[in-house]
Amino acid sequence: MNRKILLLIATFLVIVVILVLTHYVYLRFQEVANHSWLKPGSYMLYEQFFIWNEQSKTDYMKWNITKLEDNLAGIDLTSHGVNVTTGSVELTIGEVNLTIDTITREVINCSDPYYVGEKWPFWIETNVTVGATIDIWYGTNVISKNETICVLGKQRDCWVVEYNWRSGSMKRWFDKSSGILLKIFNVLYRQGITIVVTETAVLTNIDLES
Repeated sequence: MNRKILLLIATFLVIVVILVLTHYVYLRFQEVANHSWLKPGSYMLYEQFFIWNEQSKTDYMKWNITKLEDNLAGIDLTSHGVNVTTGSVELTIGEVNLTIDTITREVINCSDPYYVGEKWPFWIETNVTVGATIDIWYGTNVISKNETICVLGKQRDCWVVEYNWRSGSMKRWFDKSSGILLKIFNVLYRQGITIVVTETAVLTNIDLES
């Protein structure tokens, strides 16, 4: 057989092998990037415990995956925040509907345009370690350490990401196995009032080991 034809056949086979391997790697990447628990109906409920001026109140925060198409997830988020006016503290409720890219965690669409383009903060990648950069809509920072906390009735190994601002501070614990946020500790300074908020996962239908 003509050497040129053999060379063409060999080149074609190499290209086919490269394409097959590329497709395989892409599928494996998708499997790794998209957590196995990431499916419609998955949710996490957090207790929000607010303390200020010897007063306290408990409320709840919840995110729920409503749909999943390709790499886009629809999510409903309900959370309580703090509004301080003339020395009075009032808890407010906020509800948003989002579409996020499950690979990058980027918010693609949202009922509140403020969050579009930001990174979803309720789970992170699992292939990280201390010193890794974490980008969420509160800002970019690095994993400072790992800690074990008791949550959902179990001891969970977590990555810790901490933020400090003039208006307060925040510490977030992300489960190592699933990447899901399990706890938040906030200290807020508003009009001379210090508000401490602890948000802890209390109910879920997600297997954190999956």
